[in-house]
Amino acid sequence: MQIFVEPIWSWPLVIFTSLGLVVLVIVTYRAQLQRLTKSQGRLLLILRLLAVLLLTFAMSRPAIQKSDADENPVQLLILSDTSRSMNTTVDIPGGITRFNAMKADLAKYEPKWKELGKKVEVRQFDFDRELTPHNPALTEGTGDQTAFGKVLDDVLRETRDHRSLGILLLTDGAQRAVPPFDADPLTAARKLGDSQVPVYAVVYGASSLSMGTLDLAVEDLRVDPIVFEKKLVPIGCKVRALGAKGKKIRVRVLIEDRSGTRISESGVFKPAPSTQQAQTVREIEIKTDSETIPVDLSFVPAVSGELKIAIQVEPVDNELLTRNNRRETIVSVKKGGLNVAFFDQVARPEQSRIRMVNGADKIQLDFHEVRTGRFAGQTKLDRSWFLPGRYDVYIIGDVRAEWFGAEILKMLAARLEDGAGLLMIGGLQNFATGGYASTPLADWLPVKLDSADFRPIGKFNENAQLLGDVKLIPTERGLKEFVMQLGSSDKNRSLWLDLPPLEGANLLRPANDLVRIWAETPDKKPLLLVNDVGKARVAAFGADTTWLWCMDGKMELHQRFWRQMILWLAKKEADTDQPVWVRVDPRNVTPGASASLLFGARAADGKPLSNTEFQVEVTKPDGQVEKPTPRQLNNEFLTDFSKTNEAGDYWVRVTARHNGEPMRETAYTRFIVDARDLELDYPSADHDFLKELASITGGTSMKPEELGSLLERLKQTKFNALTRIQVINLWDNWWMLIAFVAVMSLEWFLRKKRGLV
Repeated sequence: MQIFVEPIWSWPLVIFTSLGLVVLVIVTYRAQLQRLTKSQGRLLLILRLLAVLLLTFAMSRPAIQKSDADENPVQLLILSDTSRSMNTTVDIPGGITRFNAMKADLAKYEPKWKELGKKVEVRQFDFDRELTPHNPALTEGTGDQTAFGKVLDDVLRETRDHRSLGILLLTDGAQRAVPPFDADPLTAARKLGDSQVPVYAVVYGASSLSMGTLDLAVEDLRVDPIVFEKKLVPIGCKVRALGAKGKKIRVRVLIEDRSGTRISESGVFKPAPSTQQAQTVREIEIKTDSETIPVDLSFVPAVSGELKIAIQVEPVDNELLTRNNRRETIVSVKKGGLNVAFFDQVARPEQSRIRMVNGADKIQLDFHEVRTGRFAGQTKLDRSWFLPGRYDVYIIGDVRAEWFGAEILKMLAARLEDGAGLLMIGGLQNFATGGYASTPLADWLPVKLDSADFRPIGKFNENAQLLGDVKLIPTERGLKEFVMQLGSSDKNRSLWLDLPPLEGANLLRPANDLVRIWAETPDKKPLLLVNDVGKARVAAFGADTTWLWCMDGKMELHQRFWRQMILWLAKKEADTDQPVWVRVDPRNVTPGASASLLFGARAADGKPLSNTEFQVEVTKPDGQVEKPTPRQLNNEFLTDFSKTNEAGDYWVRVTARHNGEPMRETAYTRFIVDARDLELDYPSADHDFLKELASITGGTSMKPEELGSLLERLKQTKFNALTRIQVINLWDNWWMLIAFVAVMSLEWFLRKKRGLV
């Protein structure tokens, strides 16, 4: 132990200052102390001089220096990579995996570990996404991530209180991690370098795959997020080909077919239709063993709405890994207004209520009156209404087939082939009674039409009707559909059950097993049947008295149902240009990453609505529903969704309440968590990364066969005894401050008591 001082100034200046303070105290105190007794004056003078002494002590800055030997042993840390890329990639001479090669080297050099252990403490660990104790019984790599940044941060804690000879890193050297394990490994390496802890990286595996491990992958898919219907959409991507020299590969555009699916269900991919202007397929010849090729493709979207597309490189012979052969994304296909043609008798109250949806959600509903009785001859249907592209949806009310005529019905069937939607609602003179069983529409409607049910004009078919009050009950499947969403998931059923019963309905039977029933009577007779036939969506609704809902004060629910029905028929249930809207950024996320959900509500003039509350539901690929909490940012609302560990489609549903009242619109969208296997999609070893990481720390990277010579060098290292020096300041501490304050306070108190203050 040694005592030393480091004055704040030079010694002469410190001594001069201290003497000056003593003189100042004696001179200024002499007059004040004359009124006190000698003992009292002496006490005050001693206290003031004691304060000067404490200041002088502080100005000299005395300290005690202690030294002792550092008894902590020197350690060598051995880190073994136990991720799956080590276990499943066979690119080591002799046809063994990287993991088995690493295990063999650990066993081969075990005598050297033990010999080195006489001089240093050898500590073994395993790692994948984080550092774990070494498990010698492990027979294969199972880790789903290789997180060097997180692992090296863990290693820093292990080296904080120990002298370290270095870190021996046995790995294939590729950083494969997602949040929260994606810390920057080079930042952690710099900290190890500052602590003089070198990393010696032993690299297992080839930097590119061999012919025996052929792999094709689609990377870097690029397409505009917003495109337009019937316009050419360019798509760019890159195809990475390893071990495929001399092979011809085919790359194509795929489009999701949502026929027969509902919201929260994904459709199957089908090749994009070829057109004269679009290049949906390309054939490429691979010229080298490792090549990344830019590929330009294009397609023409046929319908508007949200469209899921994919670029796929077709698998080739001997390709074991095909999961990375496809990349998917979602684009929004925009279109102008939604046009609807409605044919019905003008005297029916149902048609007047349905027509109230006109103008909402850009719906342009054109009504064509069909006259009956003695005025039937005055009905002249405009053939231009049935020309290609004129209308997106056709609604048929209580209209007989003969009033359309054979030619127009043939044109209507052609529009259905083009993808237009069709709905037939309840009535006394339509369906089979009205003669549709012998028309082209019989093959399109989702109900079975029997020609025996035909009746002449004015004849009632009692067998085709449900008489009396008819209660509409949504089926379990129907409750999950966009059309049947009257409110939030916890209140949707009760809202339907609170609606008044209908006055009669058509007796309908499904045309086949593919028809979905979304609503029925309490005794299971179908009321709302839907189907996807070719490109068209078709529906049959047996009721024609939903206007009674309006009479019961349920106008908003009535309008919501009919708007959603029309949007569904037009395949625009996911259209983001609705009063309640939602979008996702980005559309594609990696497993474990976050997606930002932005949503809001707008008035008829397009301005944002204030005083609006939102509820967000995200349906995961496994069917589990999450409800993230929204937060407001200016006129938009957003939430971050991070529960994305499972690959697949994530469906987002947003409902809103404005001024405390529920808004009728429900917004839907989805995003994709890419089906990626971080360890196996890109299994090549990363020699350059390990070389840079080791260099930053002052270490080196090497091949496995160089491991023996490294251990010999480490064994020859000489360790000098370290001395730990500790300096204890005697002036810069709490008791020095307390002593000074106590002396000055006591001196002031005594002067105050004697009337000197």
